[in-house]
Amino acid sequence: MRLDITVIMLITRVLSACATATALDLGEQAPAVTFETLDGFERHMDNYDTRKGTVLVFLSSRCETTEPQMTRINEIHEANRFNILFIGVSANPAESGDELRKFGTNLGAIFPIYRDVTGKVRETFGASVTPEFFLLDNHAKLLYRGGLGGTVEEPGLERAVTQYLKGRTIDVPQTPAAGTPIDAPGPKREIRNRYGLPMFRSQFIFQEIPGAAVHHCSTVAEAPNGDILALWYGGSYESAEDQALYMARLKRGEWVWTMPERVLVNHGQPPGNAVVFQGPDKRMYIIWGRMEGTWPKRRGSGWSDCRLLVRTSEDNGHTWSEDTEIAGSYGWLPRNTPVTLADGAFALPISGNVEGEGSGSFLLVLDETTGEWSRRGFIRGASQPTVIVRDNGDLLCLMRSSPRTMKSISTDHGHTWTRITATDLRNPGSGIACVKLRSGRVLHVYTDTETGSRYPMVIVQSRDDGETWGGLITLATDWGEFSYPSIIQASDGMVHLLYTYRRYSIMHTMFNEDWLEHQKARPN
Repeated sequence: MRLDITVIMLITRVLSACATATALDLGEQAPAVTFETLDGFERHMDNYDTRKGTVLVFLSSRCETTEPQMTRINEIHEANRFNILFIGVSANPAESGDELRKFGTNLGAIFPIYRDVTGKVRETFGASVTPEFFLLDNHAKLLYRGGLGGTVEEPGLERAVTQYLKGRTIDVPQTPAAGTPIDAPGPKREIRNRYGLPMFRSQFIFQEIPGAAVHHCSTVAEAPNGDILALWYGGSYESAEDQALYMARLKRGEWVWTMPERVLVNHGQPPGNAVVFQGPDKRMYIIWGRMEGTWPKRRGSGWSDCRLLVRTSEDNGHTWSEDTEIAGSYGWLPRNTPVTLADGAFALPISGNVEGEGSGSFLLVLDETTGEWSRRGFIRGASQPTVIVRDNGDLLCLMRSSPRTMKSISTDHGHTWTRITATDLRNPGSGIACVKLRSGRVLHVYTDTETGSRYPMVIVQSRDDGETWGGLITLATDWGEFSYPSIIQASDGMVHLLYTYRRYSIMHTMFNEDWLEHQKARPN
C-alpha cells in the first residue's frame, strides 16, 4: 500500500528531530566535516586551529529570512574576518552551485559557501532552520548556536563573537533561530543584485572634422528605433559664416558613433543653437536658430538676432523635411530638451526677447493637431532654461546666470511662474541641463565655477525634486572648456550626456543608475 504524502513528510520531520537530538551540544568538539564546493568538488574541513574561530551559517538562497539578514551577516563577518572565518552551508540538495553562487554574489557575501548535499553536516550540528549560526573556537568546541539576534533582549551571534574574542565567558542566551525549515526551503527565488551592474563609458564622438575647427552646443535624443542622435554646430569659430549643424548617430546596440554629417547648411544666415528631440508623434524634430542681422559679425555675437525654424523626420533622423518658420520667434533660441507636462502638453524650454516682456525664459508648446508651436508663460531674467516636472505636477525651471544658477516654479503647467531666485549652484554664465530619471532621481549637469572659466563639468543629484542637491560627481576638470551639457535617459534606462570638450570635440558619456548609486560622490 502506498504511503500518503502527509505520512512521508511526518516521517521526514521525525527523522530530522532524531538527528537534532543527537546533534552537537555546547562545549562539545565538532568533528571534521566534508562539504561540496559550488563547482562540485569535495572539500574536507578539519583546519579549525588555523584561525581564532569559525562560524557556520546554515543558509538557503530560497529562504526569505536569510536574504534580509545578509547585510548584517556581512558586517559582522567583515568586522571580525581576521579572526573568525564565516562559512555558509546549504543543506538543500535542490539548490545548485550556480544558484548559490548567484545568491552570494547578488547579496555581497565574501565568505565561502558550500553545499551539504548528503545532509551529514546538518545532522552533525543539528541545524533545523535557515539562517542558523554555530560559533566554534580554534579547537572546534561549540560556543554558541542559534539566531543572529541583535537586540537587547536577544543579543545573539554578534555578542557571542565579541565576548569570545575578548576572552570573556560567553553568557549569551541561545537566541532561537527563526527562519525557514531546512527540509522545506520553498521554490527557487530571484535574488536582486543589491550592488547592481554599474556601467560607465566616455568617448569623443569624433576627433576632427575637416573644415570645422570649433564645435559647440550639442544636444542628444533617442530616435524611435533606439538610435541615439547627437546634434551640434561647428565651423571656423562661433558665429562664423561657415557654421553648420552636424549630426552623428550611435546605432542601437553599437559602441562607436557614425562619422558626423552636415545636416544643415544655410549660407548667408547660418544655424546657431539647435535642439534635436523625439516628438509625441514619434517623429524626430530639429528646432534651430537661424542667425540673421547684419554681417560680418564678431566671434560669439549675433545670438539675439536669431529666428526659430523647425524640421521633422519620419525615418529616425536619416532624412528631413523642409524648414518651417515658427511665428513670432525672432530673438528666441532653444537650448535644452523638451518635457511632457502634467496636463499633457509637450513643451520645449526657450529663452529670448518677448515683446512687452523683455528678456527671459518661457515654454514653447506644440499643438499636436495643427503642428504649430506657441509661447506659454514668461520668466523675466536669466536664460537657457531647463525644466523638470515634479511628482506633484509643478514645474522646476533652472536657468543660466552668474554667479549662481537661478530658479523659478510654476504650479499651473507653465502659464505663470514665480520670480526668479538664486540657488546654491554655482554658474559662470554657461549652459546647464537637467533630467528627471524614471526612478525619480533628478540630475543637474553644469560647469561648477563662478569665475568665468568653464571647468570642471559636474553632476549633482536630488532625491526631492530639486529642493536640495548633493552627491557631486566631477566628470571633467583641468584647464580648458567643458560646457553646455545635454542629457537624456533612453528607453533602456541608460543615461546619455553630451558636452563641449574644449571646443574641438563633443564628449559623449553614458552610464546607468547603478553607476550613480555606487559613486563616491563629494558634497557640493
